[in-house]
Amino acid sequence: MPTPTTAYVGRPALVAGPHLVRAERIRDDILARNPGYSPRQAQTVRMALSNLPGTRRYFQPYEVVTSPDRTAAERKATTMADLLAAAEQAAAEAMANAGVHAEDVDCVVVSSATGDGMPGLDILLQQQLGLRPDISRRPMTQLACAGGAHVLIAAQEYLARNPAGVVLVVAGESLSSLYQDTQTSIEDQIYKGLWGDMVGAAVVTGEQRTPGLRLGHSLEYTIPLTTDRYRKLTDERGDHFASTRASLRSVTDLGPALLTWLDRHGGRELDFGVLHPGGPAILDRLGTLLGVDEAFLRHSKAVLAEEGNLGGATVFSVLSRTHRTPPAAGARGLVFGLGPGVALSALLVSWAGSAD
Repeated sequence: MPTPTTAYVGRPALVAGPHLVRAERIRDDILARNPGYSPRQAQTVRMALSNLPGTRRYFQPYEVVTSPDRTAAERKATTMADLLAAAEQAAAEAMANAGVHAEDVDCVVVSSATGDGMPGLDILLQQQLGLRPDISRRPMTQLACAGGAHVLIAAQEYLARNPAGVVLVVAGESLSSLYQDTQTSIEDQIYKGLWGDMVGAAVVTGEQRTPGLRLGHSLEYTIPLTTDRYRKLTDERGDHFASTRASLRSVTDLGPALLTWLDRHGGRELDFGVLHPGGPAILDRLGTLLGVDEAFLRHSKAVLAEEGNLGGATVFSVLSRTHRTPPAAGARGLVFGLGPGVALSALLVSWAGSAD
């Protein structure tokens, strides 16, 4: 296998939804909105959502997010406005973290499954930030939870052909915009309790500018015949998320490919993880597959408890926590994102200490 292009990820910048919502409020509200549940159904929902403690961050107030009077057009317009404002702030801060100015950026990579308007967030950011008109753009709107890892793969691939380049990567979702009262299955209610809103951004360069990740080998793998497990659907109320119970098998199904890849590139011994937590069960199954302890999973679990499932932005939030308590220089880690398809995007990374 070819040696990966040298690429370093600067300290990420985050813009979370400003409205804090406790998970138990979401649970109690869901039960109140479904008086037709049988006692058994209500107890099942209560138990499922009780496993999701903590808080969530929304771009809009909870009363707006859950209002049955919001039209599909209103939801779409609000989502794009919220994401653009947050993305502009996160991107500007990420560039400042890396000591990069707008005119230095050569490529922008953006992932957002909820911000899928036209023109896209890539062009809107290009103009709002004053980036050059001749930059390369990589807009991606269908990666969802895999987006945070995948934008890093795309940045590394750009640097393979442009080693002196500067890449701005952005992943952001307003997952609360997918809230729908019309969807009442157990899976639908769990997602309402999981979602949070955030935009994360970072600068990726061929030379180290700050402490952070050094990108290594990457893996893209799609589990065959699993397109029904995670889906975004649309009805008269707008977009909403759907999945099947088979989604819980996804980590097990991709296990052989992931472990074979690790064996091919240095083995399964890992020091830290930057892992997208699809939910508590997915994260626990991934920990079991990798044979790691709770310390390895702690940042991902903390993000899930305090901010929610943030889609692709989750990887940036976990990485930000990793910066607060950094691994030893040279420590070996895994970036992991799992999204619709079911598709995996992963990178082997190492921790680069202070740049000399």
